[in-house]
Amino acid sequence: MKKTALIIILSLSLNYLHAQITSISMSVDDLKDAPFKFKGTRAMMVDRIDDASSKNIFVFSKVKSGSNPDTLYAEKFTKINEVWKLVQQNAITYKGIISIWGARKAFGDADKDKQVDALFIYSFHDTDMKNQLSVSLLLMHKGESYTITETPDKKNTFSANYVSLPESLKTYVKEYWDKLDKWK
Repeated sequence: MKKTALIIILSLSLNYLHAQITSISMSVDDLKDAPFKFKGTRAMMVDRIDDASSKNIFVFSKVKSGSNPDTLYAEKFTKINEVWKLVQQNAITYKGIISIWGARKAFGDADKDKQVDALFIYSFHDTDMKNQLSVSLLLMHKGESYTITETPDKKNTFSANYVSLPESLKTYVKEYWDKLDKWK
């Protein structure tokens, strides 16, 4: 019995180490003392996610409130030789309001490459925030960005590079996307 329990614990531990994604709690206020600068004037969301091969901080920031067009910056900083470096940046611009969905995000390692696959959700709204005009998923994977966008008529469009993703990652993203409550 003890051998069986030990084997199960050891097996679970090895599986955990193989594809470990660790989330370290951070708040927007933690960026005041960050050893790097992010692009926008106000941080909206920050996540510290470490994987088996790197330490990463994802920062979402925006331009000054009331700016038209609105711009959302999605940035990934990775610690390289003890220095935080910008390794990926996206600027999303819209003539209305962009809303980042802080409670709707996922981190995993679907393709088992020991690097985090990060999913984030944002939406476009009219200038008075009365109508949601679209919802998008942003995948940050190996320095590239991929998107899926849905409009109110439930039509989905994919970024041109989406087809280049490994099947395991497409499945992971599609399962998340299909379960997401996109319209309020």
